[in-house]
Amino acid sequence: MTGTGVTPPEQTDWPLTVVIRRTMRESKGWRVPAWSLAAIEPAQGRSGMEASRHEDGARDFAWHGLTLRLRRSDAETYWFNLTSQQPSLFVICREDPQYGLMPAMVTLDQDETARQQESEAEIFSTSLPEWLAVEVERFVLAHYRPSPRKGKRRRKPQEQSHDQ
Repeated sequence: MTGTGVTPPEQTDWPLTVVIRRTMRESKGWRVPAWSLAAIEPAQGRSGMEASRHEDGARDFAWHGLTLRLRRSDAETYWFNLTSQQPSLFVICREDPQYGLMPAMVTLDQDETARQQESEAEIFSTSLPEWLAVEVERFVLAHYRPSPRKGKRRRKPQEQSHDQ
């Protein structure tokens, strides 16, 4: 329960658009694609994919209809992400025969990202956008309370000298 007496939802979804960029580079006489994360934006009610070309030959692929899903059961891992030096959002991509690379999942869960990395998925990370950080923090505070730190009790200097 929150202070307002309203039970927060067990799960929250944020619709997103993920833009990945493909540039071509030379490698050992071959032109190969190099991929990067160009943007993560709030979805504008669209779905599907839109491609656009830049003057320098790069292509952007805007994938609409992806969802960042936060679950109450994962609130602890979101808390660790939020309290890290660089809170991050992760985009997990799979190879696609038509476009080359396609985002399959957006997550804040560092554990899930590590599992996906073991399956050889292409993973991009970016700083957690401020517009989303506020909402994630609200969700985490509604569902997770860190346990008090239990450290070793330090001995007082006079106690240490008697043990020798």
